[in-house]
Amino acid sequence: MEPFRIGIVSKTFFYVPYWAALEQGRFSAAGLDVATTMLGNASQVEPLVSGALDLVIGTPEGVLRNASAGGPLRFVAGNAGRLSHYIIAQPRFKKVEDLRGATIGILNMKEGTFFHVKAVMAAHGLHYPQDYKVKETGGAPPRHKALLDGTIDMGLQSVPLAFAEEALGFSNLGEVSKYVPDWQFNTVNVSIERAMARRDATRRVLTVLREATEWVHTHRQEAAAVAQREMDISTDDAARGWEYYIARNILTRDMEINLKGLRAVIEAQKISPADPEQYIDRSFLIG
Repeated sequence: MEPFRIGIVSKTFFYVPYWAALEQGRFSAAGLDVATTMLGNASQVEPLVSGALDLVIGTPEGVLRNASAGGPLRFVAGNAGRLSHYIIAQPRFKKVEDLRGATIGILNMKEGTFFHVKAVMAAHGLHYPQDYKVKETGGAPPRHKALLDGTIDMGLQSVPLAFAEEALGFSNLGEVSKYVPDWQFNTVNVSIERAMARRDATRRVLTVLREATEWVHTHRQEAAAVAQREMDISTDDAARGWEYYIARNILTRDMEINLKGLRAVIEAQKISPADPEQYIDRSFLIG
């Protein structure tokens, strides 16, 4: 068995194929002894560059900054090709304009939802930092806890946690994709030098992930059950989550990268060169 260390960000629906592959022994069958690291709001850049992690399924921003500066990080596949978030706020907020002076929960200041928060708020005449504050909470599950605890006023929450929060009485102020229609939210990220040195193992990992993603797309009840167990959510919310992600192909079935969505990330980061292809190596996914 060949050791392989994989990082994920949080317990969200994007990782159902990964969890399914672990449960079903797909990695073991491919000769891989996979260990999982939960990153939370920690950067993926350092552990990928140092070799502490072999692969991360996470946001693309840090990879883009590293690669554009001449670093070794690259995308080898996609995972979530668009946003699946709603604007969830404490019950007293009835519209986005009410959030002036509010504290907004984000992953961190360099990646993920911070950029979407700015786009949503700016569309309603609110601008950072003069009109609202942000608080780094980590991914959707700790943002959910922060909403419940009242330590944040609003957070962009992914499905199905957004459904659970709405049922608890929190205000749903709309779908984020209305403001950001194209965005590559999660990618499969590596240090290209390490991936090249471990080409066979990296290709086996991607093969397993692609097979597991196809399984998720075609096994509604079983895939929802994986989400229910791993995310500790209700059976109904897990099923609604499956329907949401699969109907919109947010959990990208072929694991390709949404080039239009990645270009939007590049533009938001003001990164050069602007060509998304500069940052992608598809040879590990397509053989």
